[in-house]
Amino acid sequence: MFRRVRASVRSMPSAARLVAVAAMLLVAASAHLAARSEPGGRWVPLLVVGIVGAIVTGSPTRLWPLPAIWLVATLLALTGDVPVDPVDPAYAMVALAVGAVALLAAIAVDLRPVLRARRRRGAA
Repeated sequence: MFRRVRASVRSMPSAARLVAVAAMLLVAASAHLAARSEPGGRWVPLLVVGIVGAIVTGSPTRLWPLPAIWLVATLLALTGDVPVDPVDPAYAMVALAVGAVALLAAIAVDLRPVLRARRRRGAA
């Protein structure tokens, strides 16, 4: 079923692009909410829908853009006009930490095939 949905979305490139942009915006919105509210709150459904939308469209082909968008949106939420709760800034720190760890993990996963290919070319 998942393959059928992916194939139908990819058959219409304009719809695939629209869903991909919407998925990235949902990830950004969830990061903003995570920096402003309690962890595990209202932002989780937005994040799940955003990730599923990105997977369905096959965009991005690399993993690093989604955590990068999360990290940038979190930083933007922290530098906005509405200050972070000075009594308990833990939500913002958790959102930043999750974004940083996810970005490093995604970059490592994305670089693994590239580094393997270089090693194989160098050994041959």
